[in-house]
Amino acid sequence: MSPSTSDQIRAAAGIALQRLIQSKGTNVLTWNEIHQGFEVNGQTIHFASKALGIFKPKEVEDGAALSIRQVQPSRSGRTARYDDQELAGGIVVYKLQGDGKANHHNRLLERACARRLPIIFFRGLADGLYEALYPVFVEHLSYENGEVFIVFDQPSQAEDQQSNIVSEPLQAEYGIGTRKTRLHQQAFRKLVLGAYGLRCALTNLPLVDLLQAAHIIRDADGGEASVRNGIAMSTFHHAAYEANLLGIDPDGRIHLSERITEVRDGPMYDHGMLRLEGMRMRFPLYAEHRPNPEFLAMKFDEFRRR
Repeated sequence: MSPSTSDQIRAAAGIALQRLIQSKGTNVLTWNEIHQGFEVNGQTIHFASKALGIFKPKEVEDGAALSIRQVQPSRSGRTARYDDQELAGGIVVYKLQGDGKANHHNRLLERACARRLPIIFFRGLADGLYEALYPVFVEHLSYENGEVFIVFDQPSQAEDQQSNIVSEPLQAEYGIGTRKTRLHQQAFRKLVLGAYGLRCALTNLPLVDLLQAAHIIRDADGGEASVRNGIAMSTFHHAAYEANLLGIDPDGRIHLSERITEVRDGPMYDHGMLRLEGMRMRFPLYAEHRPNPEFLAMKFDEFRRR
């Protein structure tokens, strides 16, 4: 069966957003950049609406939301604090509009939840500034509690959606088990790769399938699951960083161990590894996404001791 027009628009929105993030080098976008929208068959379609938190373009006829927009309260010119605790376990609690099921926009989220559709989440950082996260999924919509969970992972295929409405606190539901672990990993990856514009911070490689979110301070050593404890790297460089064959000092300068520099193994190794010695990694454009220099210093000390 050929995809519907609505499905084509949703796919085009995801591709266009990823291209925008890569071209800008960060997933932190201004409202003007978001408002430009994307094109499908020569027609411009909007990602979101400034007037509405829950948005579906008129061209999408399946009755489900394409995006949600969350605004952090802030005074003019004051940046809202980036709160990683809100994303603990890869879940954000999104408040529904006040009149519950009777509200048309709430029902757009209900349909996205029922169909398990990927949507775009524009998370407010400051006035006119948003962090674009894609894909996220709507789960556990509760009109009784007036909220829905936005989840940074594939939705559970085996769950009966109506029988799993959560009324207990979020941490109690997701405090243990493999699902929380997976959500935690997926959320961390989405946040870190987005902050670096879906490109490797060392080589600028733009192939998302070959990128990983490298912890600066490892989970096993008590490292936090925040964007400031992560760096987007290719799988190759991530492995070298984990093994302390590659180090990054607090200024972002790259250092290679003697075990690396003694090897000569062709152009890929020469250009993809050896040339990095003394270069600086590319930091995220948004200051609050940049690595914590204390974390970098701790990890670099470990590298120097090897």
